[in-house]
Parts: sequence; C-alpha cells; structure tokens
Amino acid sequence: MRADLHIHSVYSDGACTPAALAEACRRNGVMLASLTDHDNFAGDGEKRAAFAAAGVKYLTGVEISAYEGKTKVHITGYGYDAAAPQCLAAQRERERAAYARLDDVLERLQRYKHISLSAADVLSVREKDVPPHTFHIASALVKKGFYPSVRDAFCDCFRPDLPTYSFVGRPTPFDAVQIIHALGGVACLAHPGRIFLPAAERERLIFALRESGLDGIECNYPTHTVGETAYYRALCARLGLLETGGSDFHREGGGRTIGEPFFEPDDAFLRAVRLSA
Repeated sequence: MRADLHIHSVYSDGACTPAALAEACRRNGVMLASLTDHDNFAGDGEKRAAFAAAGVKYLTGVEISAYEGKTKVHITGYGYDAAAPQCLAAQRERERAAYARLDDVLERLQRYKHISLSAADVLSVREKDVPPHTFHIASALVKKGFYPSVRDAFCDCFRPDLPTYSFVGRPTPFDAVQIIHALGGVACLAHPGRIFLPAAERERLIFALRESGLDGIECNYPTHTVGETAYYRALCARLGLLETGGSDFHREGGGRTIGEPFFEPDDAFLRAVRLSA
C-alpha cells in the first residue's frame, strides 16, 4: 500500500486544500495519506471527507515543531482521535503558543530590524483561521514589501541563530512525544537527516528519544541519501522502531512530489495506528 505520511495543507504552511491534496494522492497512486500540518490538530473533518471522496485512506497526522536547544527536531504524530477532548485541549495549547510566539516575533522584528508589522498583517495572509506559522509571518513581510521572497525573509529573519527568531512556546522533542502519546497516537522522528548535529550527537539524541517512548523514524524522505535511508532503517531494526516515509509536500513547484520517495508501511506500522492493508 503506497503511502505518503508527510504532507502539509492550508491548515498550516501548505498552499493546497485537502481536496486538492487528496486528488493529487489518487492521481499519483498513493493509497494511504496523512496531512501532518504543523502544530495544528484542526480540520480533521474536512481532511477525512476529502480523502474519502478521492478513495484514498486517510490517517490523522500532525507535525510538532520541536527544538532541542536551537536545533530543529520535529516529531510527527499519527493515529490519534482528533475529536477527543484531550486533542481539543492540545489544540488550544498549540494555538496559545503560536499567538504568543507571533507577538514575540513582531517585537523582535521591530527591535532588531526596525520592521513594523502587525498581527493583522500576518493573519490576513492565511488561507484558513489557523494558528499563525512562521511561513505566514514571512509571507506578510513579502506582501508588505520588506523582502522580495519568502526564502529571503526566512534567511534574514527566521534562522534559529538570529535574534529575530522566537523560541516562545516551542516544545522539546521529548515534550512532543509525550503530547502525542497523551492523545493515543504514534510518535515518530521527522526527517532525521535534517537534524543539523554531529552524527554521534544525533544518534545519542535518537537513543534518548527512544528511551522516552519514541515509536518510529521517518526513514524515507526526499533529501535522504540512499546511505542515510539504509542507516535509519537499520537503526529502526536495532531499536525496535517503526519506519515511516513521506514527501514533505507543501506546494506545487516546491521541489517535492506527493508519493515520492516510494514508501509502503509494513504491518507493524499499520497495526500501531490501527489500520489494515
């Protein structure tokens, strides 16, 4: 069963609706998909209906933007009950953190860049009423003429080593694993090849996360080399972890294709998220 378990929609920093993504999955031969929007558990009804209409199996998903110090260590979660009271409470907390972080970023942009940007400017660029993401702030900066492109805004303002970056409300990856487990979901390490730590330090972190309950690793990822994919698959076997994979698709023309790299979840993963082949 070909799957793509890492896709973003207009419910976070993606450009496509759930319906458009469902149709793209169907067209590309993807039989199981998960929309792992950043720090947002909302929209499950629309997402589920869109994939049902396209004849593609749908799995609840989220990507929690976690950091270990100043290093991005994102955690994806799968198979939780989006309608459960615990999930609604987690959504409120993620929203609270996002708005607090937005206020902090706007203050930092004024202090360090002398850029006056309002919350209304940022919220106006969203496709839906979702927690503001860094992408929305960057898009607002472009719309107001401060930068020629979102990429330029990110490079100049939103690298973790810059004073305009905000860590307000950012959970650690250990926190993220616990958040997902509290919802009854499966917690996996996203794109480990993009964790910018020395190899030995990165491996120690993965071992520590496993000790804290990490369930799986995203082995199949567009920027992973053949060697990296093999290494993370071997690490999963060694640690008894599940394997996941996905495109990390955000928008057409963004360099990613839904359903690539090719990935088929095994029975262990399907059992863990309570799905059948």
